[in-house]
Amino acid sequence: MLKTILIAAIALVLGLILGFLVGRFMLERQWSQPYTQVAPATEQKAAGHNPSPKAGTKVLTPMPIGKARVALKAMTAKDLVVSNVSAVGANEDGVELHVVVENNGKCTVTAATGVAYGFDAFGKPAPLLKGGENFVAFELKAPLEPGKKTTVAEVLKDVEDATLAVAQIDKTTCSDGTLWARQ
Repeated sequence: MLKTILIAAIALVLGLILGFLVGRFMLERQWSQPYTQVAPATEQKAAGHNPSPKAGTKVLTPMPIGKARVALKAMTAKDLVVSNVSAVGANEDGVELHVVVENNGKCTVTAATGVAYGFDAFGKPAPLLKGGENFVAFELKAPLEPGKKTTVAEVLKDVEDATLAVAQIDKTTCSDGTLWARQ
């Protein structure tokens, strides 16, 4: 009897270890392709709610915040307008997204658009769009001079438990007419 219990316990422990390793391998494989594009259906579902990025915009697939930061750093390494600080928080009117945008370029940026990704307090993706997607679009409308920072605030609806955020800038327009867009 004792021998059977011991064999069952060893089999259980080995099964748990093997299950953990296989699961982790599958997640790592899924996260190895971190980018996707916004589908037209996503843009249509979000109409009348939080602003959705346009169809075809390059976005991150849902992944933990640590992996998202690494993927965004690789994607935005050469960008002249970046965001290093973002957050989602509650105010008197509801929930608001705050994105700090920094101009590292040589021209004054007159407009910019980007995508912010929401995460809960544990670093897991949290929905920001009505369809359950963990991203939302934002827009910078005020001029931003070279070497300066500004905060973009966007009021959000339908947000449940997002508190953390990371963001990317996808398109900028300079005062001299220069346009830049992520490929």
